[in-house]
Amino acid sequence: MQLYHFPSPNPQKVTFGLKELGLDCELVPVDLVKGEHRQPAFLAHNPFGRVPVLVDGGLILSESHAILAYLGEKTGRLWPSSVAGRADALRWLFFLSQHIMPPAGDVALRLRAKLFGRPVDEATVERGEQALPAPLTIVADHLAHNIWMMGAEFGLVDCAYCPVLNVIEKSGFGFADFPRVAAYLDVCRARPAWAQTPRLPGL
Repeated sequence: MQLYHFPSPNPQKVTFGLKELGLDCELVPVDLVKGEHRQPAFLAHNPFGRVPVLVDGGLILSESHAILAYLGEKTGRLWPSSVAGRADALRWLFFLSQHIMPPAGDVALRLRAKLFGRPVDEATVERGEQALPAPLTIVADHLAHNIWMMGAEFGLVDCAYCPVLNVIEKSGFGFADFPRVAAYLDVCRARPAWAQTPRLPGL
């Protein structure tokens, strides 16, 4: 397997998952700062020009959550075995995509501005900060009854949540009002596989 990769949150979800699963996978660097994601060689793998992209034999798969689901189905590990369980895992991945990642991207403008040498759009950052409490409250309520996102066992859904919550915190959004989320993030980041997951300075 090959993973076209840049050490930002979406590719981190997959590298975290690969480390947890113990799978061998070649990381193919794609330097977003240099615009390599807009070059024809990469666009042949993902016309949308986004990382990560997984190549596994004849399969070329983009979208981090789809890749995590594929890895779970392929290995039968860190992924629910029942139809209902898999549907619930997808529910939480969709919730992350729809309700948390857009405002997370807004607050992360602070970090991207430094990386790409751009000014910070403070209005956009504020919009993200205003939008985050509602979905984080739902996650916090869920974690009141669950150690991990899918219950008692760590899984690939947690590999998706950790990098996003991490970048929210590193962007200056405090979790003081969400102690369960802060504690959950800490135990995710304490895992050896997270320590082995490539990330940008400051993340």
